[in-house]
Formats: sequence, C-alpha cells, structure tokens
Amino acid sequence: MQHQRRSDLRALLAAGLLPLLPLIPQVAQCSEPGRLTVLLQELPPYSQRDAEGRPQGYSVELVQQLCARARLDCSYEFSSWQRILVRAKAEAHLLIPAIVRLPERERDYRWIGQITVRYGALYRLKSRSDVRLSALQQLGAYRIAVVKDDVSERELLALGPKVNVQLDRSADYGTMLRRFFAGRTELVALNQSMAPGMLRQFGYEPDEVELLLRFSESRPSIALSLASEPALLLRLQQSWGAMRRDGTVAAIAARHPVIAPD
Repeated sequence: MQHQRRSDLRALLAAGLLPLLPLIPQVAQCSEPGRLTVLLQELPPYSQRDAEGRPQGYSVELVQQLCARARLDCSYEFSSWQRILVRAKAEAHLLIPAIVRLPERERDYRWIGQITVRYGALYRLKSRSDVRLSALQQLGAYRIAVVKDDVSERELLALGPKVNVQLDRSADYGTMLRRFFAGRTELVALNQSMAPGMLRQFGYEPDEVELLLRFSESRPSIALSLASEPALLLRLQQSWGAMRRDGTVAAIAARHPVIAPD
C-alpha cells in the first residue's frame, strides 16, 4: 500500500497535477520582506524604555519614522549587545538602529545611513586627581574599563598592544561602571554623548566623573542584517534619503541636544 502511494505521488508530480499552492505561503513566511525586527539596547539617549516599557530615544524615533516612510511593519526588541551581534549574523530582516560603522564590520551588514558622530572618551573619577592623562601615549599607565566587543574596546585595541594589556573587559555596561566606581580601574571608556544618560541609568551622577581625553571619532549608523534582500535595503535607503532631504532627521536630532550632528 505504501509503495502504491509513492507511485501515485510520482505519477501526479510527473503529470503536473499535484497542487503546489499550499507550498507558497511557506516560502513567503521565510522572507516576509514587509516586516522588520528592530534590535535595541538600553543606551540612552539612543534607545531606552519609558515608564510603560515602550521604546524611546533618538535612534528609536529615527527608525519609527523610517519604517513608516518605507511602509514596513516593525517590531522592537531589547537585548544585550552580544546577543544582537549573534542574531544579526544569522537572521534576515533585523534592523540595528545604532551600530558604529567600522572597516572590519563593512561586509557584515547592509548599511542604510549615518545617524550621528560618536566621540569615544576616557573619564576618571573627579576624586582621583592622581590619574592624569593628556595624550594617548600615556594610556599604558592606567587600567581602562570597557565592555567586551563594544566599539570603544575595538578602537582602543587599534591603538597598540600596550593598550590591550591595560583593558579591563566587562560583559555589560552595568558591570563595567561598578568596577570603575569601585576603583578596580582608573579610567572608563564611554561614548561622550551617552555618558550622562548611562551614568544616571546605573545610579551614578555625571558630575562624579571628569572627561580627560577623546580617543576616537566614528559613525553610528542604521544597519540591516546581511541575510536581508538587497531590494529591502534599497527601499530603506530611499526612505532615509528622503528623511534627510526634507529635514526630518534634523528635526529629530534637535529634540535630543546631546546628539552630535553628522
């Protein structure tokens, strides 16, 4: 009987009589070019949750407008940076609203547009007058708190092997700041525009720290996961271009004065 069923199936396929329509929804479900998942971190002023748990912030407002312009159904998820990087390498239709565009990342994402300029900066506790830094050549004298795989770590590593020895790597920003304020490191590396909001987020006051030196300038951008279709990238790039031309991007940036214009 089973042999007969297989023979009948082969005969129907050969004759072109087996219905193929049920297979089509499965293919569409795999691609769904009209839907995007936006992956966020708790990184004020770029992205954070409001009192009701809804996403808000500079990059969130940009992406909300971008999705509306491109007529895409976008959902938002908060996650750790390490988890975001893993998912972006494996899945299609993921949007990262704020990721620094580095040479080593160039081929790993589909890039939509730059949203700001980022300045990497080194801070000390104001109470630590013994920590003095006026040039990058002096970095080898101090331990520097960073988040593993964060752009600050990558930029500091590029300054040379002596800096690598001095890096104190944490899994997340909360741990990094706890170690810094506990005196485990003399310096902490932060995005200058994010520093006040991040410090408050974890229970510290911005006036407890002092900026000593900028060590980098880079380009936070909106990126699409590499497995996404080129047609989807084009759709988003065209909408982003329109937002820049008509002043939408500038208007959103004006509502967030700590953001450095690009």
